[in-house]
Amino acid sequence: MNRGSIDERGREELLRSEERFELFVRSVKDYALFMLDPEGRVVSWNEGAERIKGYPANEILGKSFTTFYPKEAIESGFPQSELEVASREGRFEDEGWRVRKDGSLFWANVIITAMHSPDGQLLGFAKVTRDLTVRREAEEQARRLAAEQAAHVEAARRGEELAHLNERLRQQAVELQVALAATKAARNDAERAAAAATEAYRELDQFAYVASHDLKAPLRGIANLAQWLQDDIGEQLKDDSKEHMRLLQGRVHRMEALIDGILTYSRAGRRLTPPEPVETGALVRDVIELLAPPAEVRIKMPDQFPTIEAERVPLQQVFMNLIGNAIKFTRAVRPDAIIDIAWRDVADGFEFTISDNGPGIAPEYHGRVWGIFQTLAARDKVEGTGIGLSVVQKIVESRGGKVSLESAPGEGATFRFVWANTLRKGFS
Repeated sequence: MNRGSIDERGREELLRSEERFELFVRSVKDYALFMLDPEGRVVSWNEGAERIKGYPANEILGKSFTTFYPKEAIESGFPQSELEVASREGRFEDEGWRVRKDGSLFWANVIITAMHSPDGQLLGFAKVTRDLTVRREAEEQARRLAAEQAAHVEAARRGEELAHLNERLRQQAVELQVALAATKAARNDAERAAAAATEAYRELDQFAYVASHDLKAPLRGIANLAQWLQDDIGEQLKDDSKEHMRLLQGRVHRMEALIDGILTYSRAGRRLTPPEPVETGALVRDVIELLAPPAEVRIKMPDQFPTIEAERVPLQQVFMNLIGNAIKFTRAVRPDAIIDIAWRDVADGFEFTISDNGPGIAPEYHGRVWGIFQTLAARDKVEGTGIGLSVVQKIVESRGGKVSLESAPGEGATFRFVWANTLRKGFS
């Protein structure tokens, strides 16, 4: 057998092998197997390609493979980038939407393999496409079912929460109705109590007025008789009788002051007028002018005082009582009385202090001085009713403030009060 016969049989065998491979490729129906030239035109076609893409061979051969891509993919240059990647790296794989001849979309797995000659020249591309639409729909269906199941579970959980919430709301509605009924009853009780208190205050004012008038009338008679006696026979009276007459007149004045003090105390805790801006510096100067202290009394006070929201008359009464007490009790033991008035801004209002250089008060009496009718000095030595400080405490505390005392025997006394809930308006 010669060499020519062997070469002929080899060529025939290779030809038969190529024919068998071509037959194999053409007969595959589950995959689209076809070739592209270097520019991306279709140069071969198989039955699988026709079944998946819908084009017969005579309609697609020679056309660009971009025919199989959606419009937006073509506009973005995606098909050409596939060939560039395959040419550069030898292979490209992707899953995405592709277009059939009838315009319908299918989900494809695509593998593009670059084909080169032995000398490295690009001959074209082998493309394998598999229709995964059924698998994708099954996966989508599974995801939808899973999502629906999760939604059902979540809906059931939320339904249960909603049922609990509705029950809680129902219970709260019942509680609210009970609370509203109780509030309405309490409001009615409060309105009745307020009406009763208003009536009681009116009756108390009427009683205080009548009592003041009826009690003062005989006192004025006694005072007049004492004055007449003094005018008629004053020079004939002995010293003891003159002292008795002085004591009688002093006690008449004390009883009148006591009656006025009781009337003031009964009204001290009530708000009879609305708050207004009060220049406390001007108010304190008015109080000092009304008290008219002797020339030897020295009163020290700052140049500026705050302007606050307050009821003028009750605040004036507080200053009147505290400054008046300081002058009176200090002058009882020494002529050179010094009264120091000061103020400072505190967290809950303004604090005012009235200090003196008087006899001082022992610590065991600091609580007692605020009680009504309480005095530490004999009334015949220092005239007083024992009501002034109790009125101060009642006025200040009924308006949310507080009072305090710092003192020791022989060291004078410092009375403090905080006027609460003030609004800063500037300085006077």
